[in-house]
Amino acid sequence: MNDETQIPPQAAPPPPSGRGARHEQVATAAPADTTGPSVAGRLKSQFAPAYLTLASIIQGVALSALVVRVESTYTSFDAVAWLLTVATFLVIVDIWHEYLMMVLAYVWMPTLLDSLVPFAFVAAELFLGHFVYGNTRGWLLAYAGCYLLGAIAWVLQNTQARLLANENRRIKDVLAASERIRGMLAVAFAALSLAAWALYDVLHLGQAQLVVAILVLISCGVFISSSIPGWHRLLAYARTER
Repeated sequence: MNDETQIPPQAAPPPPSGRGARHEQVATAAPADTTGPSVAGRLKSQFAPAYLTLASIIQGVALSALVVRVESTYTSFDAVAWLLTVATFLVIVDIWHEYLMMVLAYVWMPTLLDSLVPFAFVAAELFLGHFVYGNTRGWLLAYAGCYLLGAIAWVLQNTQARLLANENRRIKDVLAASERIRGMLAVAFAALSLAAWALYDVLHLGQAQLVVAILVLISCGVFISSSIPGWHRLLAYARTER
């Protein structure tokens, strides 16, 4: 016979009740999941829609100003005024297209300069629209301003893209040659337009306004056409990207 004393199993303690139970449940409850996208993630994700929205509004303002100017003065237009009007419209379209390509190709953390440059563009475009009639010299100055701002935007884009090298390195390599050419074109056209404005009277350009307007229209076409190779490279990269 086994002389060992059998110890009966103890019953589990009853669950706490009342205030103590509520405190214990709060203490043992799993913490809520408060994780979410980081600030950097939110900034990068909103970069494209915010910039495109801003560009759309600004270009709409510039186009509306051009339409109002043409509507109020077109009865007195000559060939020069019409050519400058077409050139101004192409500038507005090109600036929109530049922003479209930029935000689709790159991503970066926006700064104050990223907000200032678009508004500087619209100021230059408003002067362009106003000077299409009766002030070719003033139009040339505003035209030079658009290219100068384009060169500044190009430098800003390259600087900002380098700050997020991991996200932008591959596409930057794909577009490097095209963007280098376009940056040089912007600087060259800005210099030529400024020279034409500064030497307007010396070179008697007032007597050759039609020639000036034709050359300006050609320069617009050249600059817009220079974006085509880069755009095709961007699309080809997007199709083959893994």
